[in-house]
Amino acid sequence: MTKATVGFLSLCCLSGLIAISKTYFSSVFTDVQGLREVSPRMVFPQPTVEKRRLIDAQTQFGFKLFSTLTNQPKNENIFISPTSIALTLSMLYNGATGTTQREIARGLNFSHVSVDTLNRANQTLQHDLNNHRSYNPLAIHHSLWAREGFSFRYQFLKDSRSYYQTKITNLDFASSEARGIMNRWVTEETQGQMPTIMDSTQADDVLFLINTASFQGLWQMGFDRNSIKDKPFYLADQSVKTYPFMSRSGMYNFLETSQLQGIELPYEDGRFSLYLFLPKAENGVSQMVEGLNSKKLAKLLSRFRKRQGLLELPRFRVNYEVDLTESLKKLGFSTMFDPSQAEFDQLSSHPTYVNGLKHQTILVVDEQGVQSPAENNLLMATASRNQEKPDFSFSLDRPFFSLIRDNQTGNIIFMGVIFEP
Repeated sequence: MTKATVGFLSLCCLSGLIAISKTYFSSVFTDVQGLREVSPRMVFPQPTVEKRRLIDAQTQFGFKLFSTLTNQPKNENIFISPTSIALTLSMLYNGATGTTQREIARGLNFSHVSVDTLNRANQTLQHDLNNHRSYNPLAIHHSLWAREGFSFRYQFLKDSRSYYQTKITNLDFASSEARGIMNRWVTEETQGQMPTIMDSTQADDVLFLINTASFQGLWQMGFDRNSIKDKPFYLADQSVKTYPFMSRSGMYNFLETSQLQGIELPYEDGRFSLYLFLPKAENGVSQMVEGLNSKKLAKLLSRFRKRQGLLELPRFRVNYEVDLTESLKKLGFSTMFDPSQAEFDQLSSHPTYVNGLKHQTILVVDEQGVQSPAENNLLMATASRNQEKPDFSFSLDRPFFSLIRDNQTGNIIFMGVIFEP
């Protein structure tokens, strides 16, 4: 048996929000066939499964995975990329057979759907996410880094390249140069936000699967740096910490119920937005997200309305890391982690299994925007002269739930709950 490592990286960079995610798979392979390159087919056919169905499935998967992480006694930050994790599992789906394939399909909410059908749907969705009319804040890329001479099924590599536009490279993992080559690719794809993903490689490493989802956007309206003031943030354990708070008055898509407040912060052309949900003071964020799913979220989003108000939120940076192995097992992804039961016959002709999955995210929120605060202040001065007063105040001064959404497709790129900025 030869031990291999399959790694996955997802990066999101926002004006005000940077999320960097790394997920590692370790598997056992044995060499059988010659490794072959496949020429890319840059074709985006109409999916045989409606794109809406794929997005709904990925959203449901994201909330199910998120719920396994929130069911823990500790009040710890959680921030994951459901889209990137789902795409990576979809690529593994190409190599799975039997029970393992059925488990991945059920886990991704695509039971009784063929590999080719799922691939085509993912291909079309990824093309839509990577292509925007006015600017391109989001870019998703995949890569496979295989040990020289090691063999994988021809169809697995072919589909990885054809449907996911995966860069496939053979490397000598015993060489110190292998780490640098992979790190340079990641640095280029993430515009320098992630300079290093690989600390080292070993001679018996077989495969690294690296995915990058890079989002670089600017708020439609920035925050005035001169208005930043230190304010208290009230933690779940009743303690208090001080953070620099940004503030901005204006017109927002806003929601207020008896249990929570919600607000939308759009990026440059309005296609992507950061949504923030704040429980009322007497409720906790854990209670608010308990039972939250795609249908409940859609209902909440449908109730947002334009209102004039004051927004205050902290400028902060959060590091989050979690082992998703047990969470995926709870969702039915069980045999792929069991060396005696895993079935990846379409990836290799010899026994293959996944021995772990880790996910890491870095979240940064700051004040940069497309329009200057001076322009916003002028608009507010005009509104003031017209006697328009803010009718709500939204102060993110206690634990909250957040998500980054593609408003065109409805796809959730990132989601999480922040207990301590």
